[in-house]
Amino acid sequence: MNQKTSAGEELRWRSPAGAPFQINGFAWWAKERKFRRLPAVQPGAIREILDELADHTSGGQIRFATDATKLAIKAKLLGPNVAEHVTATAVNGFDCYLGKPGSQLYFGTTRFAHDSAEYEYVFFENREAELRYVTLHFPLFQGVRDVQIGTNAGAGIFEFPAYSTRRKVVLYGTSITQGGCASRPGMSYPNILSRRFDMEFINLGFSGNGKGDPEIARFMNEIEDPACIVVDYDANNVLADDLIRTMPEFLRILRSRHAQVPILVLSRIPYSYEHTMTASREDRTVRRDFQRDLVESLRMEGDRFIYFQDGADLLGGIWNECTVDGVHPTDLGLMRIADGLTPLLQEILPR
Repeated sequence: MNQKTSAGEELRWRSPAGAPFQINGFAWWAKERKFRRLPAVQPGAIREILDELADHTSGGQIRFATDATKLAIKAKLLGPNVAEHVTATAVNGFDCYLGKPGSQLYFGTTRFAHDSAEYEYVFFENREAELRYVTLHFPLFQGVRDVQIGTNAGAGIFEFPAYSTRRKVVLYGTSITQGGCASRPGMSYPNILSRRFDMEFINLGFSGNGKGDPEIARFMNEIEDPACIVVDYDANNVLADDLIRTMPEFLRILRSRHAQVPILVLSRIPYSYEHTMTASREDRTVRRDFQRDLVESLRMEGDRFIYFQDGADLLGGIWNECTVDGVHPTDLGLMRIADGLTPLLQEILPR
């Protein structure tokens, strides 16, 4: 489809669903061709809210190379932004990074009316016709019905360098895993990590609903070639007893398929009000100790590939300044989480 901009320049629009574009971050993309984080399921197969959150596109990426002098995007979303404490750019926006794997630099974010359910945005124009490597991060808290990539009519689209391995890092967790409350998609901690490691990252964070559902563990077992599984769902269990009840079985299901895949268990980060609410700090400590002891007991039983990380250690001494609402990290907090996890993943990922 061709369309003329207001300045009269003709754009060529392409769907990224086919080569040479790469769609990454959706584990069932090759089979179902949907911008969705779980496979399509029959009603009742999983909790209804999980089915809805699976349509949120957090972790999805479009990768390609182009010699375009003008680059634009056209997106049709499942709905407008309705979040109270997450920016519209994070909920409904796309981020653009330029560069090859390991050297991707932030370029820009789509801008649109706050309540837009569809929009068109120009990332750049009037640039030199040189080859650029493009990574577009999908919205964090919204579904995408359709996306088109626009370039000046004479521009070519070429392959982005393939990952050095087919193996993937799979992250399961909460709204923090999904990206709350990054200011834009590229700043979720899984997306930050995805630019540091030359492999695909799969984001299975479900806002308010990382509750250790066994159905999700079974879906995770369908993902081929996991290099590492991160389990970070502590915060969504209202009671510590819920975490104690669900986690042993969740880990058992994962191990039934992936006996030697590294599993990293993360306890939750501290909440900002802990310095005035002793009960919150004590609750976090109970959860931390349970997860640490569970991992240690599994290691003593012979599981050499399971690890534990205290989430409180990831934010460092400024933990009290790292959230937007006392719970969900800002970009600062998400970057510190990624910085803390980077050396851990470097150590435990298969070489």
